Amino acid sequence: MIYTILESIRYTLTLLFGIFVSALFLDIRINKKNVICLFLFFYIDLVLQGIFYFTKDLSAVISLYPFITHLPLLLFFVLIFKKRLFPSLIAITSAYLCCQISNWTTIFVSSFIKNIDNITYSLTLIISFVFIIKFVYLPISQLLKKQSHELISFGIIPMFYYIFDYLSTVYTKLLYIGNKTTVEFTPFLLCICYFVFCTVYFKQYEEKQKIETTNKVIYMKQAQSKKEMKLMEENEKKIILMRHDMRHFLNNILNDLKNNQNEHAIEYIHTLFDVIDQTVRKKYCLNDTVNMIMTSYENRMKDENIDFHYHLDVPQQLSISDIDLTSILSNGLENAFKAVMLLENERFIELNMQEKCGKLLISIENNYLNEPIFVDGIPISKEKDHGFGTQSIAYTVEKLHGNCQFSTHQHHFKLRVVI
Repeated sequence: MIYTILESIRYTLTLLFGIFVSALFLDIRINKKNVICLFLFFYIDLVLQGIFYFTKDLSAVISLYPFITHLPLLLFFVLIFKKRLFPSLIAITSAYLCCQISNWTTIFVSSFIKNIDNITYSLTLIISFVFIIKFVYLPISQLLKKQSHELISFGIIPMFYYIFDYLSTVYTKLLYIGNKTTVEFTPFLLCICYFVFCTVYFKQYEEKQKIETTNKVIYMKQAQSKKEMKLMEENEKKIILMRHDMRHFLNNILNDLKNNQNEHAIEYIHTLFDVIDQTVRKKYCLNDTVNMIMTSYENRMKDENIDFHYHLDVPQQLSISDIDLTSILSNGLENAFKAVMLLENERFIELNMQEKCGKLLISIENNYLNEPIFVDGIPISKEKDHGFGTQSIAYTVEKLHGNCQFSTHQHHFKLRVVI
């Protein structure tokens, strides 16, 4: 009698656990309305399970569990809570996977202490639920909000395990009798999941890098537009003043010429040239992207008293995209800028860019304070959230089938890129 009661509590808690953990993973708010809906499903499904339990037996309930519980729960989330099908499927199979903690704990404890399997399972289930609420459900619920194609790497393990567990332990006993094919399927599945995860993760990493670089380009373009607007306003004021004072300028020059003060007139003309040159927009080369990056960094170099030299021989059109060019050049200049900022004086950065024989050559050289640490030829940083710039450069250059080299010589750091 006691065993039957404990067994009933065990399976009741399992049903509650599966429903509420799945709901948490789908970020269904635990408010009064939603709790009533979830408990309503629980009571209806519990009655359905009870019918099969009393008309047949427990083994029939376990065998039909996917059809009388999991499938209705999936439809319940999709139709009632308007959740997407694929995330709902991952949530339910993930909740099922969480039950394996209680399963293994019960098997382990039962090998030492007999006749407490139901108690062990129920207590472990409660502890697991508390742990999931505190630490697990929030990150999973946020992951399941991603697009379906991004969820493949996260959903493949719980979904495949769900199928494997039912086929090898419920509908057959292949796992328990030590069938070689069944036993070896687990590492096979882990291998497949690993490859899928790496492929999907790398693709997402590529997309993230592209988005970050695109955002950087947009930010730099916006900043450049603001500077150019301000410069245009200032130049317009200067031109208006020059136009107003032009008669005076010409009169002064004319008077100098009449009085044979040629040197003073020439000096005055050169002064006018300097004023006019200040109203001209500076162009570093023919390529607009390089001009935009150079304008942004040259102003920063001047503000920090950095001796910045450059030689640019870049055509208007390049064989690489603006995003890849920005990723390489801006990261290279940013790393150089950060390195020289640690020096108190004598800061210098030198940039050379030119295209030869269809290849773009980029060279950035700077002095530094702290000796860089190299791993596999790439400098790394011990500081948190630093060191990604060099990795991004190496990754972008490799993607373009180019070559990049990081080196140091006589306390000078050099970056050379050929693409």
